[in-house]
Amino acid sequence: MLFATLLAALGGAAIGDVAACNVPVFRYALERWPADVYRVTVFHRGELAGAQKEVVQALTAASETSANLVVTTVDVAQKMPAHHKTAWDLVKDGALPAMVVQYPASTQTDQVVWSGPLTVENVRKLVDSPARRQLAERLQKGESGVWLLLESGNAAQDKKVADLLAAELKRIEKQVELPPAAPDDPNMSTEVPLRIAFSVLRVSRGDPAEQMLVRILLGLREEIAKEKGPLVFPVFGRGRALDGFAGEQVTAELMESVVTFICGACSCEVKSMNPGVDMLVATDWDAALVGQAVKDPPLPPLISISALAAAGQTGQVKQAAVVAPPAAAAAEPPASPLIRNVVLVLLAVVVIIGALTAALMLKKRNR
Repeated sequence: MLFATLLAALGGAAIGDVAACNVPVFRYALERWPADVYRVTVFHRGELAGAQKEVVQALTAASETSANLVVTTVDVAQKMPAHHKTAWDLVKDGALPAMVVQYPASTQTDQVVWSGPLTVENVRKLVDSPARRQLAERLQKGESGVWLLLESGNAAQDKKVADLLAAELKRIEKQVELPPAAPDDPNMSTEVPLRIAFSVLRVSRGDPAEQMLVRILLGLREEIAKEKGPLVFPVFGRGRALDGFAGEQVTAELMESVVTFICGACSCEVKSMNPGVDMLVATDWDAALVGQAVKDPPLPPLISISALAAAGQTGQVKQAAVVAPPAAAAAEPPASPLIRNVVLVLLAVVVIIGALTAALMLKKRNR
């Protein structure tokens, strides 16, 4: 059941007070969690030229400036790396050049969002849409979260869910409180108002401009894709969506649980240990906030030295460098409260041992 799955994930995120900071999850995510990168592979035969080359250049430019995607070009006339086979199988019988869009590697899936011809129109729909612009604007102005309602086409069902969301969120906003600031909280760098505010954003499944967004929302889980009624996706941070909920699952209890998580203290500061999947949104979050953002400390590399060398030979390392966010002028993130607390405990143990040793020596002398 989706509700039980989400509650288990939210419970797992609260690892304990020892690792907690009192910055709300939605604000910590907005400032410190860069959006995960979607993978776009462009397949072509021979050298790209003319309009085709310009389209690829435009797509690459989008990846370097605003959209959370990475672009790889593959010439099928050359020997193809094995890791492109899944994507290639989707377009090999069609006209080239073509592109395949896959979810971020953080989702641990090779599942495809979309595949089709490489055209200006398809690239535009991939990286931008009115709903995603509205979503980003609301979050950048300080909304704690946006409840994206993917309409079913049944006006009565859609209205029932939309009215429930609007009424209950308004009630919950007045009841939930932000955690009090703590002396050890990491510095937040933006001047965006810190407040509890939620809104509902309705998106039609049949809107041609939103087909990429619809595919992203429905594509991760087969159960969600099968749902014909209205679906609700709570979104926070830099476009991070929690699991989708069917209309009949959207209750006051569920909304309270989600809001409590989003507005609660950021118990787990590492993004990958929190639930959610990032949307593909073309916006420069850093520039929209204050022109800078601090990041989570990088995790140790999860590949061997030989694999890293092989990646360099295939150009993967170079691609990663191309789409890396620009260096921020922000200070280093503060040390984790967990590390600090462990150090303090160790120091206390050393002091106690020293005191006991001194007492024993003194006792021996007095004999």
